Amino acid sequence: MTRLRLVLIGAALAVLSACGGPQVPPAQNYGTVVGRAYDTTTNQPVAGVLVAVDTILTATTGSDGTYRIGNIPLGTYRVSVQAPQGYNAPDQPAYNGSITAGQTITVDVPLTH
Repeated sequence: MTRLRLVLIGAALAVLSACGGPQVPPAQNYGTVVGRAYDTTTNQPVAGVLVAVDTILTATTGSDGTYRIGNIPLGTYRVSVQAPQGYNAPDQPAYNGSITAGQTITVDVPLTH
């Protein structure tokens, strides 16, 4: 009886592994947005800027002012910026665009006081 159970469990596991799990599309089916937030007066990097793509995918700039947002679905996108206290991030047409498979787009963020 125990041997039969082991064989049935093994067969069930073999069938499940052959079916595979949820399929994740390859990385080339997505795009990436990268950039740098900087003070327009001093050209110095600004840390702590929240950058979002379509309000779903987000990143915060590091001490060097850079950010990277990957796994952006293909098609049109909109980048929004939430500047830290003391700074303003103007809306710019460059924050909107479209992205193709495997493409990396640079969207720099100029900040004013």
